[in-house]
Amino acid sequence: PGLLLEPPDTFFRTIDLVRAAVGDSLSVHGEVFSPFTHYMELFGYQEALLGLVTDPGKAEAILERFTETTIAWGQAQARQGVDAVLISSAFAGGGFISPHMYERFVVPYERTVADALHMAVPGLPVYTHTCGLLNDRLELLVGSNVDGIDTLDPPPLGNTDLTDAKRRIGHRLFIKGNMNSVAILTDTREQFVRRATDTLLAGKPGGGYILSTACSVAPYVEPWKLELLVDIAEEHGLYC
Repeated sequence: PGLLLEPPDTFFRTIDLVRAAVGDSLSVHGEVFSPFTHYMELFGYQEALLGLVTDPGKAEAILERFTETTIAWGQAQARQGVDAVLISSAFAGGGFISPHMYERFVVPYERTVADALHMAVPGLPVYTHTCGLLNDRLELLVGSNVDGIDTLDPPPLGNTDLTDAKRRIGHRLFIKGNMNSVAILTDTREQFVRRATDTLLAGKPGGGYILSTACSVAPYVEPWKLELLVDIAEEHGLYC
């Protein structure tokens, strides 16, 4: 009781407006919070994390209920025609929980979400977004049955090396990100081009890499830097 399993019509307004503006020229993605994110937001970070230790059974029951909501809202976006669905799982990195807790409290529920979305719309890409420290749980992430991972923060915000990640999970998941989203604040044009090119060339072998900054882009990043990513991808990202 109390969970909203049918999104209101207003929920789709942004998708519809973006679709009308870009047509088929851009890929439009939907987004849902992971069950673990809902759990963290419900109780607050400190109380939620304590709950994983003091009453793990209750935490699992709550995560199961939030899984229903996440599936319903993700499927609704899929029916609305988005090209992919992102599962926002920002608090599942090493700064919050151990690999053991990640395997117990995150992976099973995100796997249920991913499987349900794949079943509802066969071929729909479903990927997860997790910030921060991921290097010790990349293989566990594969068990969530998503199609890709977004951010893969490099140091200092994260601890993932793109070349290493490609070797370990690149045959199972697509990878989006790994460009240092803080350092680009002060990059000159030459520095930015070199950073983006080096990242792309590290992720390119074997396919399955999407050139992108890691995590969010600060409001003070000049728009021309993001526009340059398209030119760099077209120049260095094509396969002969």
